[in-house]
Amino acid sequence: MTDKHVNLPKFGRNAEVRSASFDEADNTIEVIWTTGAAVRRWSWRSERYYSEVLEVTPQAIRLERLNAGAPFLDTHDDWSLRSVIGSVVPGSAKIEGGKGYARVKLSRAAEDAAIVDKIKDGIIRNISVGYAIHKVVKTDSDGDGTDEEWRVVDWEPLEISAVPVPADAGSQIRKEEQKLIPCEFVGEQATGRNEARRIRMAMRHRQSVA
Repeated sequence: MTDKHVNLPKFGRNAEVRSASFDEADNTIEVIWTTGAAVRRWSWRSERYYSEVLEVTPQAIRLERLNAGAPFLDTHDDWSLRSVIGSVVPGSAKIEGGKGYARVKLSRAAEDAAIVDKIKDGIIRNISVGYAIHKVVKTDSDGDGTDEEWRVVDWEPLEISAVPVPADAGSQIRKEEQKLIPCEFVGEQATGRNEARRIRMAMRHRQSVA
């Protein structure tokens, strides 16, 4: 497979709000916005399933948007300012132990109080991170019936959202006239078949013990 560039929409992944971490003094709460676990997705381009694996390393994740104060939204609604119920504390996003962490400053506005109070009380526990993919290393399935692997080695969190129920892990956050983000696809030839096979087997083992 030769390298190529395509345009992809924003994607979403389930994440976790840590209600016990609420700080009353500065009205902030800690969230885990990624763990990088493998997720089975459907490709509308090839009409087949694939396994998406996010690299969770400082080298793979572009943290600039989060650390500049990215929005904390109500259910990924990025069309209205009314949906902004907080923001990432600038400089707080980090990668540790294969997970992404950040502190979120919650809104004190009266119109947001009902949602914010539920977050502080631990009633709303689920969040989702919206992200753009910039580079993928694709590994074929070798015809053994398993899904091909898309290892995301360059990606960018755009926003974090509070959600009522964790979205289907394989769903995309799709809207009409949504901006598409250029993404580079790299085949096995560019990375080496042995390395690609090693990555695939490691992920299968991780899934089997998860």
